[in-house]
Amino acid sequence: MDLQPKKTFLITGAANGLGRALAQHLNGEQHQLILLDSDLKALNKLYDELDASGWNNVFLFPMNLTGSAQAEFEQLAEGLNEFSQLDGLFLNAAILPALTPIEHFDPMQWYEVMQTNLNANFHLIQTCLPKLKASNQAWLVTISDQAVKNNQQYYGAYAVAKAGLEQLTQLVVEENANLQGVIAHFPALASHLRSKLYPGEPPCQNETVESAAQRLIATCFKQQTYDDISLL
Repeated sequence: MDLQPKKTFLITGAANGLGRALAQHLNGEQHQLILLDSDLKALNKLYDELDASGWNNVFLFPMNLTGSAQAEFEQLAEGLNEFSQLDGLFLNAAILPALTPIEHFDPMQWYEVMQTNLNANFHLIQTCLPKLKASNQAWLVTISDQAVKNNQQYYGAYAVAKAGLEQLTQLVVEENANLQGVIAHFPALASHLRSKLYPGEPPCQNETVESAAQRLIATCFKQQTYDDISLL
């Protein structure tokens, strides 16, 4: 299926990295975007950039998934009432703490990662489902990680939460016939998240977020296949 104008997509973690690249690409195809992120400054900067393109169909929803409560998801649901449907939900936002063996993982940090990377996504999916079901075909896109797929040590709560999110995605797709699921197990990307974790690593040795975004969108809308992106 080729890209068509005036579809509506919600992207989490939209202000930076892969989320930003997805927003730029989809905006370039003149889709309607709802961008969710906790970094309001970066979110506004992206809005100004996209707005300058002249399409003027971008909506912001500042939200910190780590500290999110039910009331915030109710506010999101109210905001979504302004849209007739959602044609895709990109679950991109995540936090990745320092690599730590389970034996020494801080319990409070464990709960924080699980809240951001798994629990908040449950609430997002549940909030967005009525609008996703209003579309003839909608996409539920989960950004995972090769480190999770390969059971790489020291990824702790991040790996456990991402594995849970993959299972959640598969269940939701099985329960809703109009949903097409996509799970991306990307390798290391040249992103801010990666540079924080590996500050001495040359970014040029990793795939760019722009390239990953293009491959992901090609998988969703043109059925192109890649080893690290799965269609459900």
